[in-house]
Amino acid sequence: MVYNRLGMVRAIMIPKLMCTQHPDSTVKVTVQEEVNEAIQSYTMYGCEEIMSDYEGKLTPYAQPKDIIMKAIELGIPIGDRLYITPRVPNPKLEDFDRVALTLEASLIANYYSYIHLGTQAVKWIILPMVETTDVVRLIQRLIIRKSKILCEEMNVPCPLMQLIPLIEDSSRLIHVHEYITGLYSILKEFNADLDNLRVFLGKSDSATKSGHIASALSLIYALHRISEIDKELDVNIKPIIGMGSPPFRGGINNPRLVDMEVEQYKGFSTVTIQSAVRYDVTYTDYQKVQSVLLNNIDGVPRRVDSEIIQLIENATLRYRTLVAKYIDIVNKYAMTIPTTRDRVSWREYGRSIILEDKMLSTPRAIIYTATWYVLGVPPLLLDADFIIEAYKKDVIDDIVKYIPYIRREWEYEVQFYVPHVAEKRLGKEIVSKINEAIDVMGIKHEPIELYSKLIELNPIEPYILSLGKIRGFLG
Repeated sequence: MVYNRLGMVRAIMIPKLMCTQHPDSTVKVTVQEEVNEAIQSYTMYGCEEIMSDYEGKLTPYAQPKDIIMKAIELGIPIGDRLYITPRVPNPKLEDFDRVALTLEASLIANYYSYIHLGTQAVKWIILPMVETTDVVRLIQRLIIRKSKILCEEMNVPCPLMQLIPLIEDSSRLIHVHEYITGLYSILKEFNADLDNLRVFLGKSDSATKSGHIASALSLIYALHRISEIDKELDVNIKPIIGMGSPPFRGGINNPRLVDMEVEQYKGFSTVTIQSAVRYDVTYTDYQKVQSVLLNNIDGVPRRVDSEIIQLIENATLRYRTLVAKYIDIVNKYAMTIPTTRDRVSWREYGRSIILEDKMLSTPRAIIYTATWYVLGVPPLLLDADFIIEAYKKDVIDDIVKYIPYIRREWEYEVQFYVPHVAEKRLGKEIVSKINEAIDVMGIKHEPIELYSKLIELNPIEPYILSLGKIRGFLG
């Protein structure tokens, strides 16, 4: 519970829209500009929650406090119904000192919001790339113990800061219950009064590792499973879905896709508003996205059958087998993609795809997605092998049952598919497979003429942002 200065309980409203600092726009935003961006996110874009992102990113540790002080200056009700939610580094992947300093930054931010407004600006902390419950336990215990020491010494209230595990892998999403029950038990160990639990389901990294179909299916399964766990634990579980503008990354921020994507991913309580939908489309288009999202908060998740697990495994294998053939080319072209946030290089902090006994290094999801577009192949089409196999085995209806708008997603993506460029940069084999899958889907290929002319230019580097502007997103 959270108390105001009079000692009265203040109800915590779960934010519906979370503005993030993703580098998926063609517009560069520096860390120095992110404080003002946060204010704009509250006032112009209607986000109740700002993700202050430290994962593989050069964010100043004072950023949460600076956002609070700026909000106070402008009379914005920070901590009352508007929040800051830091995404901290995962100690399994980054240096522990960065984790500790980010937690300290969150505590200090809360101290300032309390002494100035009597509110708690940081109610939640996101832990990304969660794979084991032990790291969830470690960080949640650190949060509670550090909070207690600071609050006792500074003589301020000590409301709970709750960890949000961010699950970003298809194989982990289907075991979402383990992370939720693990977090629940930790909080109960500290006698936390639980009204709500939040869990974050990520589409982008899951798609990078397993492809669109597997990641979409696993996320749909996780949302269904959460609705069951909610009843088992007798606590309100509020899922966040993290998705961007391209359909490979969920498509839920895309003005042309949002109406159908909210149907495919029913059951979310919060959704991310990433950079591209704020900077690369018109404000009118943004308002459409915002309206559709708000009208679909807390829908009833779609039911799934156990057969979905086998589909996820088969789709993952087919996707990884295809991608493995081209990973060196992808990594080469990834060096040409400009970064529009102050993140560390993906070569220092990237991702990996495991295929049998091989571990393939890849860029992070947005650079990875943008790179495939530059190669002439929208990454959604990398499920071509699985589509062909499903058609031959007469099980393609099983895919459509769970992803009913997959054909429309492919129709959207093929406008950015440029076969002669893909053949030149990747070879004939992948083009042949994609063309066959397009035929299986019964789609007419009609590329955008200007886009096709720009993408074939060499060198391509000067035109990458222009191509992104045409799409409405970098990656």
